[in-house]
Amino acid sequence: MTGRRRLAPLFGLYRPALVAAGVGLLFSLVGAAAVARWEDRVNRIEFENAAETQSLIMQNGMNEYISRLVALRTLFESANEEITRSEFETFSARLFERHPGMLRVAWLPRVNRKERAQYEAAAIADGVSSYRIKSLQGEGFATAPQSDEYFPIFYSTQPKTSLVYGMDYATVPDRRAVLGRARDNDGIASLRTELYGPRENGQLPNVMAVVPVYAKGTSRDTVADRRRNLAGFVVGIFDLPLLMQSIRVTTGASPAVSVNVYPPFTGRIVSMEHALPDYSSAATAPQSMRDVAQGLHWSGQLKIGDTDWQVRAMPTPGGPLEMTYDRAVAVLIVGMLLTQSLATYLMLASRNSRRLSLANRRVLELAQTDILTGLPNRAFFLARLDELNGRLKDRGPTFSILMLDLDRFKNVNDSLGHGAGDVLLRQVAQRLKSALRASDVLARLGGDEFAIIQEDCEDQRAGSTELAGRIAKLVAEPFLLPGHRVEIGTSIGIAIAPDHGSDQEQLLKKADLALYRSKSAGRNCFTIYDEAMSAELEARNTLEGDLRDAIARCQLEVHYQPFVDAICGERRGFEALVRWRHPTRGLIPPDQFIPLAEETGLIVPLGEFVLRRACADAAAWPSDLMVAVNLSPIQFKEADLFEVIRAALGDSGLPPQRLEIEVTESVLLERGAENHAFIEQLKGIGIELALDDFGTGYSSLSYLIAFPFDKIKIDKSFIRNLTHQPRSSAIISSIVTLARGLDMSVTAEGVETCEEFERLRALGVNFAQGYLFGRPQPVDRIEFDAPVQPSQLDAA
Repeated sequence: MTGRRRLAPLFGLYRPALVAAGVGLLFSLVGAAAVARWEDRVNRIEFENAAETQSLIMQNGMNEYISRLVALRTLFESANEEITRSEFETFSARLFERHPGMLRVAWLPRVNRKERAQYEAAAIADGVSSYRIKSLQGEGFATAPQSDEYFPIFYSTQPKTSLVYGMDYATVPDRRAVLGRARDNDGIASLRTELYGPRENGQLPNVMAVVPVYAKGTSRDTVADRRRNLAGFVVGIFDLPLLMQSIRVTTGASPAVSVNVYPPFTGRIVSMEHALPDYSSAATAPQSMRDVAQGLHWSGQLKIGDTDWQVRAMPTPGGPLEMTYDRAVAVLIVGMLLTQSLATYLMLASRNSRRLSLANRRVLELAQTDILTGLPNRAFFLARLDELNGRLKDRGPTFSILMLDLDRFKNVNDSLGHGAGDVLLRQVAQRLKSALRASDVLARLGGDEFAIIQEDCEDQRAGSTELAGRIAKLVAEPFLLPGHRVEIGTSIGIAIAPDHGSDQEQLLKKADLALYRSKSAGRNCFTIYDEAMSAELEARNTLEGDLRDAIARCQLEVHYQPFVDAICGERRGFEALVRWRHPTRGLIPPDQFIPLAEETGLIVPLGEFVLRRACADAAAWPSDLMVAVNLSPIQFKEADLFEVIRAALGDSGLPPQRLEIEVTESVLLERGAENHAFIEQLKGIGIELALDDFGTGYSSLSYLIAFPFDKIKIDKSFIRNLTHQPRSSAIISSIVTLARGLDMSVTAEGVETCEEFERLRALGVNFAQGYLFGRPQPVDRIEFDAPVQPSQLDAA
């Protein structure tokens, strides 16, 4: 700025020439400076990203080694019997089979004064000759003096002839201190140390990692508990340079970044400025920390247990990340006009690069996030499930899958609209998240389906059932939507790994089976999978296939059960009842296949078959006999049901007045307006309507007013208790009175004795139906000319 002010008078004197030269020079210098700054910034960002990546790779590699030491701890803490030397050696060899950075692994049991001789004898019996607990004295070993407590090397991956066997870590101050840290903190402690014993490549710095092991089933909540229940230590000695190098080679580390790992700050090392690294990836001579700090570098830590080694990264000399300004020099040489173009290009390139980065980040978020609720989606859930299954194969923690399906959500969607349904889903997601731990995974799989992964519980079965109970109670509480208060529920199916499977497909299938059982059990409950569910599914699939074949091959039969006039005892018609004559299982009762037909949609062709057959058979009966046909709620959802009924009447020639359609109250609960219009159509052509199983459902009196029924059929459960339950008589009497007031007739179902019939006749029912008057039978066995005699009633 000062130079520009000094030159300001010259601009007025040499304005034309200076403006032209100045503009060109200005654009050239600004362009070159901009490119230089851009190069510096981009190079620094690339270098820092690369350095962070290398540090993360090194940390992950170190964590892999540490995790394998922890696996040894799990071996000792989970075993019911004492781990033998051969088991330790075999397990350790497999754990570190392809991990060259691990020099040796040892087991240091906690030995008291009384156990000393026993342990020494046991080691000698295992083949460690002349084993004795010894202490370090100078550069050699001597028999350890008597003490209350020892931590000797008892098992080791070293040859049995090694001098380290029996070395008591409690006699080495720095090692005793690291043992104490690991024990009191119930964590992994580490120490930079040197090996005791000969090494081929000299005494290079090594890392000792210590993992405490506690007696199985004991508490470790407090420091006192940990000190009392300590069983020993698993100790691993790492060759840090070899370990770091193997990680970089295995992961294909970038040669553009050189990494130095310096020892941690300790009381012995006050200043790190002149310290040389424990490991350096550069081919040149190792640099001190002060030398590294003078140039472009990145600082970080390598965490090993409770100790941080210092990491410094710098661009490799001559590598692609070393700072150069080739582009800036090129821009300056090219000229004034090209400088402006290049600056514009860089501005656009930077903006496009930023937009692309944001777009990529957004795509990644969308790929694993449910947009509506903000929860992880199916892709994330399946990826996490695969990850847990992989860990399970490596003796990872058990986990549970909870599949959730909202009950009555469709009613909210249909009645209040999809907008209200979306608001409800978001509120459900918030409630579910409030019931989970931070380590649990909650995902929306689609629609009103959610899934939860719960892992690492002490008792996985108890933990999952407790969580399912809390969720069911939480979701059952009312939700406040704009202008509405709604109540829903949730059905939950639970599968536990590895008890119910060890791969994704098995676990999801079994959780779905348990969810299906919850829905079948009445909804708003939870079920844990058991093997009987798979057998039931197999039987259900077989029965479904046989039913499809039966419909296609006309293996179904229509049987007819009479209903009589309660006053004179004469037949007034027959109810059509479907029967399935299976080629191998014989006659299958309807309660075994009608629910399956309704679930699978086969009730539609099945119901049409019964309707057509009943109309065709009834057309040949005496003209004073009616035929009653049941319609399923599923059939009512078919748009062409009215045309199907008209076609059945037209093809058979049966007058509509002789056809009676029976429906249950569940038909009236959904699609009220559509079903009312449909029933009005049936009434318009003369078909009679009967409300079946009255008294077992909602029994809303509004249905009797809103829908033009001709008849009410009292369920047989009331008839069964008629003769010894005064309340049943009172209920039937009330129904008869109500029906008379609404100009409807009443049929009593399930009449089996003369006493019941006489009682019903006295109460005023119009018609009676049951085994007393005849069992359901094929049409060719019905004697239409034979009247129902009193003697026959008694015989029935």
